[in-house]
Amino acid sequence: MGYPVSNISTCQTLPQHILNVHSQTWLSLNIPLSPRERFLVMSGARESTEHHLYSNKKPFHFYQKYYQGNLDYYEWAEFALSTIKDKDISTVKKLLDIFLAEIIEPMINIYALKIIHDHHHKDDVLLLASATNNVIVEPIGKRLGFSNIVATEVEIINDVYTGKINGIPALGEGKLLKVKEWMKKNNFLDFNNVTFYTDSINDLPLLKVVQNPIAVNPDTKLKQICIEKNWKIKDLP
Repeated sequence: MGYPVSNISTCQTLPQHILNVHSQTWLSLNIPLSPRERFLVMSGARESTEHHLYSNKKPFHFYQKYYQGNLDYYEWAEFALSTIKDKDISTVKKLLDIFLAEIIEPMINIYALKIIHDHHHKDDVLLLASATNNVIVEPIGKRLGFSNIVATEVEIINDVYTGKINGIPALGEGKLLKVKEWMKKNNFLDFNNVTFYTDSINDLPLLKVVQNPIAVNPDTKLKQICIEKNWKIKDLP
């Protein structure tokens, strides 16, 4: 049995809405390489042998921690950013173009796109907020139609990625803080009339403060909390 390798399921928005398009990586058991692993191979950060990739338990370890809501983001970042560490911006851009076209594009959920388009048609201001690093999130966000993006920032020195994050990660309370900073900068005073979509228990801090919290294909823990708090649950195919 396989699991979706990437779930670009939801979104995030303002004035009236924060749509959080949330991207996460899952371990796939029924294809030779997951998108994460294929990107590692393309970038030269991992050997392209199935034995090496599947003997590496780190991706599944991090996924478990993320799912449980206790991911050490700095430990995860050290692993995830090994993909682009010591590479210049133009080299990474070429890799991302391939990654997005060949791997991400076929996995975009058309039902999630419809939600995004519906908000656009209502003239809502949309904000994509993701714990994933901005190198990955920004091009995906643009593809999905977002002009406002909040993500974990990656450090760049002399046009080269250092493999470290810059500032706090946009995870949990960190995401809430970054969204608040964005709101203040763009003259949004509070979370009234804000709708927030997510699939992860890690986004509880934001779910608790918005007027309209919506869980999209929620994980087990989040689904239980939604039932207890009478939050809306949306299941997408």
